[in-house]
Amino acid sequence: MKTGFKIAAGALAAAGLWAGGSYAAVKAGMAGTFGRTKMLKYSTDRTYAEYEALYPGRYTRKPVQISSGDETLQGYIYSLAEMSGDPKGLIIFSHGVFSGQEYYVSGILNMVDRGYYVLGFDNTGCCESTGKNSKGLPQGPIDLSNVLDYVECNRELSDLPRFLFGHSWGGYSVCAVLNFDYHVDGVVSVSGFTNPVDVTQEMGVSMFGQVVRATRPMILLENKKLFGKLAELSAIDGINRSDVPVLIMHGVGDDYVKYNGSGIINHKDEITNPNVEFMPLDYPLRNGHGDFFMSEEAKVYVDAFQEKLKGPVKEYHVKGYWDLPDEVKAEYYRDVDKNISSQVNIEFFDTVDRFYSSIDVSKREKAEEE
Repeated sequence: MKTGFKIAAGALAAAGLWAGGSYAAVKAGMAGTFGRTKMLKYSTDRTYAEYEALYPGRYTRKPVQISSGDETLQGYIYSLAEMSGDPKGLIIFSHGVFSGQEYYVSGILNMVDRGYYVLGFDNTGCCESTGKNSKGLPQGPIDLSNVLDYVECNRELSDLPRFLFGHSWGGYSVCAVLNFDYHVDGVVSVSGFTNPVDVTQEMGVSMFGQVVRATRPMILLENKKLFGKLAELSAIDGINRSDVPVLIMHGVGDDYVKYNGSGIINHKDEITNPNVEFMPLDYPLRNGHGDFFMSEEAKVYVDAFQEKLKGPVKEYHVKGYWDLPDEVKAEYYRDVDKNISSQVNIEFFDTVDRFYSSIDVSKREKAEEE
């Protein structure tokens, strides 16, 4: 009996040490992942300032500050300086992890050229917004809900057809925020995932192997410590909560948010909203996590440029080009032909525009009148 008791006690102690170590690893990993995201200094894509210089007087960008808890989100309302008629609607843009709204400025301005207002904003702890870190994945829909509150109280914006567009973290956020019963006319979710716990585990498995599956309770625990009841806020539940039209787009070769894993598109059998469309993305050379935003020519050019950067990465013994000294990056990025590298995938944005344009926003207006 004593021997059996000792073995059991030892096993429990070992399990406790393993669990404690695993939780510490999960906590450290999440803290490292969701640190502050800096403004983009070097890029193959044009910045808004570069577009402004290239097309003087074409666009306007109005800065707005939006409260989100104790933090302040920096946002911008993009529009054409001169419009021939009323805007087609307001697109609220939600960005991905390790980025901010200006990382997507070429796509944003493409939609502006089509007659939309676009409100892009940086999440908590990202780029121009305040916050020592971005906290975790549930912070995305929290920040987006505060942006929707702002829009509903803004006379210039509140009466416009209201569309959401999100990529990756944003693709999750634009669906998860529907759990909060906001008025939204249509949603485009690109490369979005089902919930924070599933995708965190999936990425951990990709990086460290199957052993990470055993840490799921720790992942959930850390999210609950940070976000309480919102720890498992589900994109699927948000989609099913109403009959809002939703377009789910996802690259078939996505190795970040897996097409056949945590991607929303892989859970279509769980979706009961009758107004949801699914679109697998498989453009020539572009079916990954976000390369489909680019034209084929831009993709080939950027791939070649990144291949060129492998030389200095090896020379300076760093993990990636982002760790290269500033003077080295400046030298390489100086020669980028942004007439090529900033080209967007017109077919992709045509699809988004057609989807928004197909939505009968008068149904919502009649429902509100009743």
